[in-house]
Amino acid sequence: MNTRFDSTSRRGFLKGLAVGAGGYALGSLLTHPHEAMGQSVQGYLEKVPMEARWDRASNGLVRAQVILYKTLYDKEGREKFVEDRKKTCPVAAAGNKKHADRFGLTGNDAKSAAAIIPAVVTLFQGPQQKYEIEEATAKRARVKCVNCAFWNTAQSMKITEDLCSAHCRYYWEGFVKAINPKMTSTLVKARGLGESVCEWILELKA
Repeated sequence: MNTRFDSTSRRGFLKGLAVGAGGYALGSLLTHPHEAMGQSVQGYLEKVPMEARWDRASNGLVRAQVILYKTLYDKEGREKFVEDRKKTCPVAAAGNKKHADRFGLTGNDAKSAAAIIPAVVTLFQGPQQKYEIEEATAKRARVKCVNCAFWNTAQSMKITEDLCSAHCRYYWEGFVKAINPKMTSTLVKARGLGESVCEWILELKA
């Protein structure tokens, strides 16, 4: 009996078995990652609070908007930039009115508009966007933006040009018209014009 042959064969067999078992285990991890690892993308996401997810997503959107506006401002100059905002912001606002309708943010007077517009803007700008409603009746409302994600981002990027007052003016004007053609919005204060807050007066005309 050749014991060396048997021993060598046995070692080879066991080695092959071990390699095969390792390969099977690895294949199982790749084929069934959820069961094998005990984790999933959704499982990890659930560890992140919804407001934190919202903040991260909106932060990227706001930063991209600031970069775009700065690029347009540098390329076009202030006069052309403002003219472009006058044309495009009301269109964007009318589109955003559809989001308001979709989520049941309805109403057609000044008091309703004072809540609807900040809610929709905050939806896109993120949880750091903060407003205060100073006055609210069906015919007249006064709204202040006391913390602005766009302004904060522009400041953190050391941007000194006024990228936002024209946007704020024409966006709100367009939005109130989409809510009710008889309503007006007047931007009375703006950070881009040296104020500490942005402020609008909304009025429903007879």
